[in-house]
Amino acid sequence: MPDFLTANSRRQPGAVALEDSIMQKGFPAAAGSAALNGFISPVDAEVVSRLAGAGVDIAGRVSMREFGLEKVMQDTGESITDAVEVVRNGVCENALCNDLFGIYRREAADADLGYIQPTYATVSRYGLIPVACSMDQIGIVCSDIAGGFRLLSLIAGKDEKDPVMFPDKNYVYNRSRKKPTVAVPKAIVSMADESTQNRIADFSSRFEFVDIDIEYFHLFKQTVYILSCAEAGGNLSRYDGVKFGHRASSYGDINELYTKTRTESFGSDAKLALIIGSLVLSKEYYTPLYKKAMSLRRLIKNSLDFNGYDIIALPAGIQGGGYENLAFCGFTSLAGLPSLTFSHNGGGIQLVAAARNEAALLAAYEEVSKR
Repeated sequence: MPDFLTANSRRQPGAVALEDSIMQKGFPAAAGSAALNGFISPVDAEVVSRLAGAGVDIAGRVSMREFGLEKVMQDTGESITDAVEVVRNGVCENALCNDLFGIYRREAADADLGYIQPTYATVSRYGLIPVACSMDQIGIVCSDIAGGFRLLSLIAGKDEKDPVMFPDKNYVYNRSRKKPTVAVPKAIVSMADESTQNRIADFSSRFEFVDIDIEYFHLFKQTVYILSCAEAGGNLSRYDGVKFGHRASSYGDINELYTKTRTESFGSDAKLALIIGSLVLSKEYYTPLYKKAMSLRRLIKNSLDFNGYDIIALPAGIQGGGYENLAFCGFTSLAGLPSLTFSHNGGGIQLVAAARNEAALLAAYEEVSKR
């Protein structure tokens, strides 16, 4: 295993940390899982190549939860993730992560940092160890949000090695000249505690704002979890002890090799994701679960039309476990939308914009931060 960056590592303010799911040629990359023990990256991820081309140093690698999965089976009262910790402690200014479930977004806001989730298919996934390919997207934990958007300008843009990307070769993330209109879904905001509701009210009061309802919100977390587990099941099936990573030391046949290897190397949340993924893709449940979730995904994406407003203001999270918070952050992964999470008046809020309208997020942040 590599020597990971920690909060006590040597400070490298201008450098960028990499989550352990982002490949760096010649370095181990395990995505936090024993299933990939001993795996050495054969290539640089595209984001690593672009950082090198721009003269940005890599501070080092940071450990992560296994495949970045939200903890459902385990106690969530663990210490802060290392990507957030090294930025909070000034070891580096930014860290690149894949935040499918909103873990980094919630923690960054609590640590008085920012998290930028770019529009899906604007930053290459080449060299990112996949979890749920249709939702995976490299984002940025940042100590300075304007600086985070400058970093995003360096790593975003068309990469032929990632077939789903938008055609734009480059993106320059400057603030919009137009003061954005803010939408506040009051029924959803009311699910947060009073202090969070007050923060969102204060934020929205600085702008022209409208009240909205978000359709299907009560189904967001179920849809995210069903589809992410289905995709994770396919991606994690490659860790079988044959090609790379951990292999059981004793086995009688190929089926026993698979069973023992995965039993030994996967944690409880990875095993749960595999089980649920297999269930929802089974003949019996494909139509009532997976196919229905895919239909809901399309309805959710179409319902978020941003007609009459530029950004949606939401809590970064609510009290409760990670599964309860999937609805607040996971839906941006479902719909491929950009978001910005940061601390406002002592607590976290999340802004969501239409696809490729990161400029509105930056404009809204700079409007409130200058006061």
